[in-house]
Amino acid sequence: MKKFLSKRAKNTGRSAIREVLKFTKQSEVISFAGGLPKPETFPSRGLAESARHQIRDNYQQSLQYGTTEGVEKFRKEMISWLSGFGMEIELENIIATNSSQQAIDLVCKAFIDPGDVIFCGLPTYLGAVQAFSAFQADNVGVPLRRDGMDLGILEKKIKEVEETGKRGKFIYIIPDFQNPTGVTLSKEKRERIVEIAEKYDLIIVEDTPYFGVRFSGKFKKPISTFDQSGRVITLTSLSKILSSGMRLAVTVGPEKLIQELVTMKQATDLCTSTTTQWIAADWLANNDLSEHLDDLHNYYRENRDAMLDEMEKTFPQSDDLTWTEPNGGLFIWVTLPEEMDAESIFQKALEENVAFVPGHHFYVDDRGKNTMRLSYSLLSTEEIREGIKRLGAVIEKELKPVSN
Repeated sequence: MKKFLSKRAKNTGRSAIREVLKFTKQSEVISFAGGLPKPETFPSRGLAESARHQIRDNYQQSLQYGTTEGVEKFRKEMISWLSGFGMEIELENIIATNSSQQAIDLVCKAFIDPGDVIFCGLPTYLGAVQAFSAFQADNVGVPLRRDGMDLGILEKKIKEVEETGKRGKFIYIIPDFQNPTGVTLSKEKRERIVEIAEKYDLIIVEDTPYFGVRFSGKFKKPISTFDQSGRVITLTSLSKILSSGMRLAVTVGPEKLIQELVTMKQATDLCTSTTTQWIAADWLANNDLSEHLDDLHNYYRENRDAMLDEMEKTFPQSDDLTWTEPNGGLFIWVTLPEEMDAESIFQKALEENVAFVPGHHFYVDDRGKNTMRLSYSLLSTEEIREGIKRLGAVIEKELKPVSN
């Protein structure tokens, strides 16, 4: 069978997270692995009412094909919401996509040739790395700091790539509560990264699935609001704030770049589901998204606080054992002493019915073997505290031999 596979298929690995989730199907396993939103945060009753109305009374449009760009009413509702974050958007600047993952795929189809270079975080979102690998891009990783990507190293890496004669195409960045680390790019770095992209003529792909999930800290405007030269593409998803199953997102950017994505999308699926777009548009028009987000924020804040508090209480004390404290999103990133292997800890944690994602899967190089990603999104605070206690005990057992 392998002889029939394309180079692209051979170059694409399976999702490590999806493989990890196989171990967590048993009800007794406390899983910090999947970054899935809590189903109880979805406005199911309101969406059911919108679905009833749209399918019964608007079936001529909601059950029919639509334009590749997306349902105009849905896009206008999204423009209205995003304008509150400082984004200036016209209809020609926005398209509906089947999740942000499709948008990443379309960006690669439109702009990446085999061997082109993509600059991304160390670590970064695994789904993006899979897409980049499928299109045979060369991924160049840039370390993250407490305030986001190290832009000094980014510029150094860009220069090094230029010297080799390779083509750098875009910078991929998750500025808010980054997956997997939870760190947020500072305002100063948001301005500076646009300057770097202009200097070296690169596109910026700003992936923002979590920026609606801020429950503490000061709001920071999207990178696109600092763009004056038409080179930032922003991906925004409803998966974490409305419904992940509806697979709805929008991609915003300069008209010329958006039209290239429209062409790629026509060859991919013709159009995003008109049914889900009409349902979402109906809900957005008849409900207060900000009020809904307040409820969602309270839930995730409580879970984050429970995880951080229990880690402080039960994780072994060591200068080399650290973790992030995100202001939003779904993840906490743990860095173990350099000598420790998170994969080994994962196997031992499974014996205690606890699961997480070993961090090396999020790296585009061989680093990160002493890191792990913990998600607090799906569990109750009681489950979080119990799982962290078990995980802390496993880490302590592994830490003692390393310390001696």
